[in-house]
Amino acid sequence: MVTLSGGHTIGRSHCTSFSSRLYNFNGTTSQDPTLDAAYAARLKQMCPQGSTDPSLVVPMNPASPATTDAGYYLDVLANRGLFTSDHTLLTNTATATQVNINARDSILWKRKFAAAMLKMSKLGVLTGNAGEIRANCRIINS
Repeated sequence: MVTLSGGHTIGRSHCTSFSSRLYNFNGTTSQDPTLDAAYAARLKQMCPQGSTDPSLVVPMNPASPATTDAGYYLDVLANRGLFTSDHTLLTNTATATQVNINARDSILWKRKFAAAMLKMSKLGVLTGNAGEIRANCRIINS
């Protein structure tokens, strides 16, 4: 999963997918304390509190949002992972070690990522009535 998380190196996210890290993080802190303060301030400028505007999106990897590279791992190490799941990679010794290795060796990460994507492509795809295309990827269609 650490290798596949590197897919966050490209793409954008809607503000509503991570705004809980910026506002109302928990009962005692409004902002996730594990998030780099300067990065959080930039995110707050792009994603105002309470906004539900679906056109508001930010890059998942601000340094190189359109390039498939290991920059994502450098961001995670600098506490600039956009999602809680990104930061969670640092909370376990084994996954944190993998983050560090991937950050140091972009070529190795690209090889591992390609192999993981190939392996994932061999999973059985549901077709016809056996599966569904979700209107919202997080919710089973009604």
